[in-house]
Amino acid sequence: MAIITISRGCFSHGKEIAEQVARDLGYECVSQEIVFEASKAFHLPEEKLMESIHEAPGILDKITRAREKFISYFQAALLEHVKRDRVVYHGYAGHLFIPPAPHVLKVLVIAEMEDRIAFLQKREKISRSAALEFIEKEDKNRAEWYRYICKADMNDPRLYDLVVNIGHLDIQDACRIISTAATSETRKTTRESDKSIHDLALNCHVKAALQEICDAEVASDGGMVHLKIQGQKLKKTGFAGPELEQHVKEQIRDDLSREVVGIVKRIPGVNGVVCDVDFPAYS
Repeated sequence: MAIITISRGCFSHGKEIAEQVARDLGYECVSQEIVFEASKAFHLPEEKLMESIHEAPGILDKITRAREKFISYFQAALLEHVKRDRVVYHGYAGHLFIPPAPHVLKVLVIAEMEDRIAFLQKREKISRSAALEFIEKEDKNRAEWYRYICKADMNDPRLYDLVVNIGHLDIQDACRIISTAATSETRKTTRESDKSIHDLALNCHVKAALQEICDAEVASDGGMVHLKIQGQKLKKTGFAGPELEQHVKEQIRDDLSREVVGIVKRIPGVNGVVCDVDFPAYS
C-alpha cells in the first residue's frame, strides 16, 4: 500500500494518469476534494481556499501572510485524508505538503510544450497562440506560488522519487511505471512510516486550529499532543504594583491554557494534551 502524489504542469495529462493509476491499483484518487474538506473542517469559505491554492500571491498577501494561514488549513486537511493510505493525490504541492516516508511515492509528470498546446487547443477549440499564452501564464503563476509558499522550484527533480516524461512514453506506459514503483517492496507501509504520517497530520491539524489564537510549537506522539506556547507581550502601565502584575500574568496564562486545551481536545485523534504556556512579559 502507498500514498502517491502526482505533480504536473497544466495540460500535461497528469489528471488522466492519476485517475488511471488509481483504477489500476484500486486506490482512491483525490484533488480538489481536499478544498471542500478543509473548508468544512475549519469553517472557511471554499472560494478563498481555492484562490489561496491556485492564484499567485499578491502584494497584500505578502504583507499580511494571510495566504500561508489558508495553506496551513489545506495541508492539515490533505494529511488527514492521505493518512488513510491507498490514495493518489494530484494537485498543488502534494510532494511538499506530504512528508517523505517509505510508503510515499512522489511523481512528477512532464510533457513537451507542443504536446501541451495541442492538448489545450483540442479541448478548448482555440488558436495555438491563445493556448500558448494561457499555458505560459499558468506556468508563471505556479512557479511564483511555489517560490513564495514552498520556497522551492516545482520542476526540481530532487523533490521527487520519479520523473515521467510522457513525451517519450504513452500514458499507459507511464501508468505502468508508476504502479510498479508504488507496489514495490521499498514502498510498503511500515508501522513506523504510518505513525509518522498520522503524527504529522495531527500536528498540522492542531497548528491550523490554533493559529488564530497563538503561535504554538506542537509535537504529537500516538495521539498525545505536547504544546509549547510563548508568553504574550504586555504593555506596562505604571499603575500596577508587582503583586498585581504577577496576578494578571498568571490569569492571562491560565486563561490561554484553558482555551487552547479545550480546542485541542476536540480534535479527532487527540488522546491527551500537555500544554506549557510561558508567563506573559511586560515590555
